[in-house]
Amino acid sequence: MRSAKAPLARIGVGLEQLRHDIDALVDVVARHPHARPQLVEIHHQVRLLGQHLNTALGTPTEPVPPEEHQ
Repeated sequence: MRSAKAPLARIGVGLEQLRHDIDALVDVVARHPHARPQLVEIHHQVRLLGQHLNTALGTPTEPVPPEEHQ
């Protein structure tokens, strides 16, 4: 099995940057409502990513460790 540490670290950095970028875009939209379609597009893309993750979590390819069961 491949280690998830390297991709997880890159994803974490990317998500933190994404949060900052989204915060900046929200500020822009607050001052310039005509930029709202860009925020809507980002929202759509983030929802698609969430759906993809939910699908992956819902159909495990390996047994789920007991500590992840809820």
